[in-house]
Amino acid sequence: MFFKLFALIEKMVRGKGDEGGGTVLLVKTAHSPDGKHRVCFFHRKEDGVYGFREELYDDKCMEAHWIPMRHGHIEEYASMDEAVVAARAQVPWLHGVMP
Repeated sequence: MFFKLFALIEKMVRGKGDEGGGTVLLVKTAHSPDGKHRVCFFHRKEDGVYGFREELYDDKCMEAHWIPMRHGHIEEYASMDEAVVAARAQVPWLHGVMP
């Protein structure tokens, strides 16, 4: 399941039209108190970019999996701290699990 997450994150954070992609590392994952949401923070090694993605756990299908809350371009940040500040501004429950 984590390989699917990494592949999807890599595809979404790939440079504009750059087919080479990059190495995307999962830095931290924060889970909501109810366990049905999570925020994954990542780091792209080649250019030093950080980012995050909120996901929803879907167990209604035969194969339970995490679904991105947003599709398309993921905002890029110069540091992990910047990514965390941005995530806290967008994801209300994150304040309770990442003070």
